[in-house]
Amino acid sequence: MSVAELTEESFLKANRISQEEWQASAIDWQTLHQIGLNHEANIEQLKETAEMYARIIQRCQQVHSVRWRVKDPQHLMEKIVRKTQPNTPTFKEKYVGINETNYDSIVTDLIGVRALHLFKEDCLPIHDYLCQEWKNAEAPIYYVRSGDDKVFADLPDDVVVKVHPAGYRSLHYVFGSQPLNRVVYTEVQVRTIFEEGWTEIDHKIRYPNFSHNEQVCSFLLIFNRLAGSADEMGSFVKQLVGELEHHQHAIDEITKKSEENAQEVANLFKLLEQNESKQQGSQELINKLREQVEQLQAEKNALHHAAKHHAMNTLSLNAKAKCKASELMK
Repeated sequence: MSVAELTEESFLKANRISQEEWQASAIDWQTLHQIGLNHEANIEQLKETAEMYARIIQRCQQVHSVRWRVKDPQHLMEKIVRKTQPNTPTFKEKYVGINETNYDSIVTDLIGVRALHLFKEDCLPIHDYLCQEWKNAEAPIYYVRSGDDKVFADLPDDVVVKVHPAGYRSLHYVFGSQPLNRVVYTEVQVRTIFEEGWTEIDHKIRYPNFSHNEQVCSFLLIFNRLAGSADEMGSFVKQLVGELEHHQHAIDEITKKSEENAQEVANLFKLLEQNESKQQGSQELINKLREQVEQLQAEKNALHHAAKHHAMNTLSLNAKAKCKASELMK
C-alpha cells in the first residue's frame, strides 16, 4: 500500500501501534503522513546514492559482499512514532519537532548499507578504508556482546564501544553525501557473515511480536553465542593455516638444504677416496677434506633435528586446533 492510500487507522493497525502508544507520541498524523509522502517521492534518488556507496565499498579487498536498502516509508513512519514517545527506552530527544522539511537530517538510516566480511579482524582494514573514502557525520559505534574479547583494541579512540543487551555485534558508521541539492545521510554497518545471519534471524523472529518473550530471547542469545563461536573458529582456522604454511615452508627449506649437503658430502668422500687410492696430493689436503666432510655431516644432523622439531610443532598445532574446536563446541 502506498503512503497516499494510508489512513491513520490503517497505518496503526498495519504497524501494530496501540492507541496508548500513538497518544503518547509527540507527533500528529498530518505531519507523519507528510513525512511518509515526501520520503516515498525521494526513494529512487536515494537508491542511486545507495548503489554508489555499495560500488565503492565493494572495492575494499576485505569486503566479502555488500547489501543495501532504502528505508520503507511505513517503517520510517513507525520508527518516528517510537522515537517520539517520551519516558520510553526508544525515545530520542532529537526527534522532537521532526517534520517533512527536516526529517532527512534527523533520521540517519534512510539509506542502509551492510559490508560483510569473513574474519572478524577484517573490520580493521575495512574501517580504515571507509574513513578514507568518507567523513564521519557521527562517531562510529562498535556494538559488542558482554564478554567479547579485545580484537578491536586497535581501532582509533573515536570509535565508541557499546555493550548491546541482545548480544548484537556490528560496527556502525554514518556518512553524509550531497548528490544533489541536499545532504543525504547513509548508515553503513560492518559485520561478519555469521553475525549477519544471526541478526537477520533475530530480527525476523523477535520483532514485532516476541521482543519481550523470555523463552524466545533466551534461545536467541544461545544462537548468538553459537554465531560468535563460529567467528572465533573462523579466525582460529585462518591463524592455524598460516602457521602450518610457515612450518611447511621451513621443512621444505630444511629438506632442500639437507639434500644439497648430502650431495656435497658424497662428492667430498669420492674426492677423498680418489686422493687416497692414487696417493695424490698432500696429507694437508686430505685432512682439510676430512674436516669439511665432518662439518657437513654435523650440519646434516642439525638440519634433520630441525626438521623433526618443525614436524612436532605441526603435530602440536593439530592438537591445539582439536582443543579449540572442543572448547567452542561446549
